[in-house]
Amino acid sequence: MNQPLILEGSDALLLPFLQAHDPSLAEDLLSDLIQNHADPIIAKILKSKLRVSLNGSQGNQQNQDALEIAAELRVILIADLRAVQQRPCEKSIKSFPDYVAIKTYSACADYFREKNPRRWRLKNLLRYQLKQNSRFALWKAENNTWYAGMSEWVGTIGENDAIRCSDSVRESFSWRHGGELQPAPLLASLFEHLGHPVAFERLVTLAAEVWQITDAPVESLDNGDHKTDARSVSSGPGVDLLLEQRLYLDKLWTEVGELPVMQRAALLLNLRDAQGGSVIFFIPYLGIASQKEIAAMLELSEQAFSGLWSELPIDDVRIADLLGLTRQQVINLRKTARERLARRMGKTDAKHVDSKKLAQFTA
Repeated sequence: MNQPLILEGSDALLLPFLQAHDPSLAEDLLSDLIQNHADPIIAKILKSKLRVSLNGSQGNQQNQDALEIAAELRVILIADLRAVQQRPCEKSIKSFPDYVAIKTYSACADYFREKNPRRWRLKNLLRYQLKQNSRFALWKAENNTWYAGMSEWVGTIGENDAIRCSDSVRESFSWRHGGELQPAPLLASLFEHLGHPVAFERLVTLAAEVWQITDAPVESLDNGDHKTDARSVSSGPGVDLLLEQRLYLDKLWTEVGELPVMQRAALLLNLRDAQGGSVIFFIPYLGIASQKEIAAMLELSEQAFSGLWSELPIDDVRIADLLGLTRQQVINLRKTARERLARRMGKTDAKHVDSKKLAQFTA
């Protein structure tokens, strides 16, 4: 969110401030830009995306978070405008309203990514599939809503009955085995059962239900009519990175299967990503292994592993209790497993091994 946006030219709205030589006048003009031009845009977007009032007297967490985001945005905008004034030949802002909107949408994206990491990665995964698979499509309708469906449905709008949509999927899918479906088959099955396009946000919710991905409720992150420059949006490692590493992860998963079962359990049951969520959730979605296969690798029954699925990752005390070990023994087993994987992957796939990738998978 802090990365400055560099564009050619200068917005005429900024010229009085950029050309002001008197420090006192410059500060007054800067204050006017923030209060009368930036703040209304920030408030409109935050109220829409986070569904908050921005009333300081309301103490619910999301409203307080939004107030903090607004304050942080003001600090960033002030710093960026001063930088443009000091180095006009190096930095410029072509459209100040668009610039503020981009910064605010980026801040909202960062907020939801932090609050709902599992749903965010699921959303990226589905968006990737819809764009890369010629059978599917993702398009923006005239009502400013993003829809997904079969490619031949582009331009049409499906039913907007969220309850009926969810009930239809529940009746059609075998929930016990739904989590084993890979992304493309799941999308094909969903569209076949629905028979019409579905709002992308609703599609994410349906997929989350099938795959039992739980996070706090998330609001739409569609960017409306504003187009974001890639340089202005903070993007952390997500599912696209994992897709690029598919071959590496396939090999790594094979090596995990060669570990003693106690080491596998100590490693996999506590496997976390950078946001603290379980990496195991995305192993079935990438087609590396199904839930049934993961359970077999851990030498757990399908029923027992299904009971653990929504609680992953679990802490070392819980793992120790499951394995009949001490917490320190679990820690030692995982440490040994990581060291062995590092050695094995270094020998068998030296050209493609990246220690950061291994750390992401086994940390």
